[in-house]
Amino acid sequence: MITYRQMQAIDLPVVTSMEKAIYPKDAWSNAQFKEELAGVPKNRSYIVALHNESEIVGYAGVFSPAHGIDADIHTLTVAEAHRRQGIGRAMLEQLITWAKDRGAPAIFLEVREGNDEASPLYVSAGFEAISRRDDYYASGVHAVVMKKELQ
Repeated sequence: MITYRQMQAIDLPVVTSMEKAIYPKDAWSNAQFKEELAGVPKNRSYIVALHNESEIVGYAGVFSPAHGIDADIHTLTVAEAHRRQGIGRAMLEQLITWAKDRGAPAIFLEVREGNDEASPLYVSAGFEAISRRDDYYASGVHAVVMKKELQ
């Protein structure tokens, strides 16, 4: 069974370990995640997906600087063994709901160009590709910028 809750500082060792395993060339550091969590609940929301209420199998985060301002999804990651089970979609829906509740007119995200697992998920959730950012990731991979209107 998968449950979801707000990310806590105690989760960071597992989250950063997953991050390094999945994104070895451009993983966020523990310090970066700590900085992100410092903005919760003021202008950020970070969640974890738990298998059997204990094993972290995914995490996601969103940012909006103020009520009524566009939101930006900073991360959405699911452990490989738990993909294609609806976990990513469930976390994405929670981030979208958070942004709507803050009055964000739109929500944005960046996805690695060629990420054939995540891109269809975002399109099915109503996101549209609007631009490309060259060499966006530290690994030199380009990003596709996607947007979903909320209001």
